[in-house]
Amino acid sequence: MAYNTFTLNKLKADFGINQVKSSFIPRNLPALTSSQRLLDQLNDAEGMPLASEKAKSEFIIKPVLMEMVRLHRDKITMFSGYTFDVDKAQKLAGRCDFMIANQPYLVELNAPVFCMVESKNGILEDGFGQCGAEMYATQIYNQQQGYTYPAIYGCATTGYTWAFLKLENNTLFIDNLYIPLSLTAPENVLAVLEWIIEQY
Repeated sequence: MAYNTFTLNKLKADFGINQVKSSFIPRNLPALTSSQRLLDQLNDAEGMPLASEKAKSEFIIKPVLMEMVRLHRDKITMFSGYTFDVDKAQKLAGRCDFMIANQPYLVELNAPVFCMVESKNGILEDGFGQCGAEMYATQIYNQQQGYTYPAIYGCATTGYTWAFLKLENNTLFIDNLYIPLSLTAPENVLAVLEWIIEQY
């Protein structure tokens, strides 16, 4: 997969994308109450072996994202494990863990896409380059389809820690407050995801 060859330095060298640590996520977002369904799923995850990236993706990350889909089923579609080949010559190709499009009930991916979520099992920051490359590819894809959004959002997460990113033009903003998620209290992450969806 080509996206995972990118680091923040490679994004800068290849595409002129600058990185900036910032605080773009509003603090003190309104609490978003978790459904009992999500809490039950996360409770089930407590009894699962969660050592691998795939396990965390299936048992923690996907249930959290599906909670947002249930809340906004008439607005968004989530794609999991989608092959997103935008420009193979520039290595903007490969499989993305999760993508959220701003249209409901899609069967095939269609623009506009506004959020990418990348699962990481090791050092969270190692996922910033990959997620940033996916966001840049998303920016290009949307433009090719006739959509111009002021920002594309992304997230690199271990399941237990969520780092949010925003791409505006050629600047990748990395929010300096990482959001923790416990299997009994996902509300803070849900609040940020809700805020991102509200931008669209």
